[in-house]
Amino acid sequence: MVYVGAKAVKALDRYVRLRSRHEAAALPWLWLGRRGRLTDSGIAQALRDRGAAAGVSMLHAHQFRHSYAHTMLAGGMQETDLMQLAGWRSREMVARYAASTRSDRAIAAARRFNPGDEL
Repeated sequence: MVYVGAKAVKALDRYVRLRSRHEAAALPWLWLGRRGRLTDSGIAQALRDRGAAAGVSMLHAHQFRHSYAHTMLAGGMQETDLMQLAGWRSREMVARYAASTRSDRAIAAARRFNPGDEL
């Protein structure tokens, strides 16, 4: 299961319309590069190039999964809901993907829920 927001739908719609004019539009693959099917390595290279242009060195697709987990948990999503959306079967996966930002989330939660501030 994948949730796709309105902005992503608009971007995909725009891409599909542009894709229909690609010389390899008859190919069955959704993502096309200059010479046809966009391969895993082509996607990785495009991400590295765009990341470098934005000042993010060595950007790779898997980082988005970590960022997604962190953002959803930091925003208050329940672990079980994140597990469902990410396709994980255990809380160990939640811990693994969100480990790099665990301290940030814990501090933010303490600031929001600190009972000492209510006195």
